Amino acid sequence: MLSIDRQTKIIQLLKQNSSVKVSELKEMFGVSEMTIRRDLERLEKHGVLIRSHGGATLNPKNNVDITFQKRNKRFVLEKEAIAKAAAALVNDGESIVLDAGTTTTAMTKYLREKKDLVVLTNSLTVVNELTHVQGITLILTGGNVRDVTLSLVGSLAKENLLRFNVDKAFIGTSGLCPVQGLTNQNMYESEVKKAMIDIAREAIVMADHSKFHRVSFSCFSPITAVHKIITDDKAPLDTVKKLREMGIEVILAETGAS
Repeated sequence: MLSIDRQTKIIQLLKQNSSVKVSELKEMFGVSEMTIRRDLERLEKHGVLIRSHGGATLNPKNNVDITFQKRNKRFVLEKEAIAKAAAALVNDGESIVLDAGTTTTAMTKYLREKKDLVVLTNSLTVVNELTHVQGITLILTGGNVRDVTLSLVGSLAKENLLRFNVDKAFIGTSGLCPVQGLTNQNMYESEVKKAMIDIAREAIVMADHSKFHRVSFSCFSPITAVHKIITDDKAPLDTVKKLREMGIEVILAETGAS
């Protein structure tokens, strides 16, 4: 069994039981204790779990909402590279839907020169950036405001989204896992993200390397529903390989950092 498969199974066990023991994992997978400890160490680096003597527990902070302002200060170079790569996929005359998030907001600066572009969004920050840009028709979903993420959610946002069909959806995610799929901390935001994927001819996920192997509270899509994933050049290469083997195009945006 590959390390990525073991680690994915460990995540599943943590979601079910909240904790795991090294001794039990060693027997389950038929590998050495050192191998299991390396798996747990890697998952801890990704914020999935907290190691303890003889095992590990699910990291409670993995499911905590972080404000837009705080998230906007994290992995700035990575998000900028991803945003630029995402905007390069947008053609003049297309219709797109932009999810609420720091990376989609960073993407807006690269859309300003596009022509005859229709942008549908539930993001207050995206609207703020694109309101006065010529050549862009901006449509806001409406809905209930979530001040933590500066997004619009709820039945109104979801129902309005389902009235449209767009060429491409650009979606953010709190967690990305080949088995558990795409996850988010808030179930209401998850409903909106799912609707965005449903109305798009092409679904594109934007996720920096810190999102890999994270599993948050609410699943909004299986990974197989995604056409492309744009991440940065620090993403775990074994997971990138597995995603590509699943038929998903993975774009590694270069951060330019040494």
